[in-house]
Amino acid sequence: MSEEPIPVETSDAAPERKPFLPVPILVGVVFVLLVLAGLFWISRRPKAAPPPVPSAESLAYLPQIGLSDFQMSAADNMLGANLIYLDGKVANNGSKAVRHLRVRLYFYDSMSQVVLKEEQDIVRPNAAPLGAGETRDFQLRFERLPTSWNFQPPQFQLVALQIE
Repeated sequence: MSEEPIPVETSDAAPERKPFLPVPILVGVVFVLLVLAGLFWISRRPKAAPPPVPSAESLAYLPQIGLSDFQMSAADNMLGANLIYLDGKVANNGSKAVRHLRVRLYFYDSMSQVVLKEEQDIVRPNAAPLGAGETRDFQLRFERLPTSWNFQPPQFQLVALQIE
C-alpha cells in the first residue's frame, strides 16, 4: 500500500468570517425594540379630554329629557363573546334641540353594590341633533359585564348635555 499525499487546496482568499451576531438574534432585538417603541408611543399619547361640564342652562333643561322603554338583550358574536344590548327611547320634551347627551351607567350586583361604571353617548355630537318634541330609539352595547351583575337595567347619571 502506498500512501498518497492528500492534495490540499490553497487559496489566496481570506477565510470566510461569520457575522458577529447571528441573524435570528438581530431580528429578535429589532422586534423587541419596535414593540417597546410602540408601547412607549401609546403610553405617551394625550388622554382624551373629558366632556365639558354641563352648563347651568343645560342642567335646567335636563327635566325635559326623558329616557324610557328599556329592554335588555344578549347575543353572541363570532368570537363567542357575549354582548349585552340596552335598547330604549330618548325623548326631548322641551323647546330646544339636543346636540349631545352623554350618560354614565351604573351596573349593580345582587347586594346593590356598583360592579361597573361606564360612559356612553345616547345622542352623539356628530349625529343629527334630537329636535324639540322628538323621540328617538337608542341602543347601547356592552361587551364585558361582570358575572356578578344582577341583570337589571343600569342607573343613569348625566355626564354631558349640550343644547342648541
